[in-house]
Amino acid sequence: MGKAEKPIKKSIKGKLLSAAFEAYEMPDFTLPSLQLRGNREVCIEGCRGILEYDEGRIRLNCGRLVIGFVGDGIEITAYSDIQTVITGNIFSVEFEGAGD
Repeated sequence: MGKAEKPIKKSIKGKLLSAAFEAYEMPDFTLPSLQLRGNREVCIEGCRGILEYDEGRIRLNCGRLVIGFVGDGIEITAYSDIQTVITGNIFSVEFEGAGD
């Protein structure tokens, strides 16, 4: 009879890498990303268009979500296909739609 084969042991480094990859969840790029700086500025990635731009209210088309901002003196200070920046005294952020 031949020798019994030993099971291959994973190194600790290999186990940690495996666990890290299993725990990593790919980001959902279909949803917008918001970065707030207090209540004075918000940077939005994933904006597809401006739906409403009135004094005190801004609504943005962000794909599956419409995001609204209410505030005093709020304005869009930067708008591109990469990032939209809203500044002013932001009172509230509203979400409409299926953000699953």
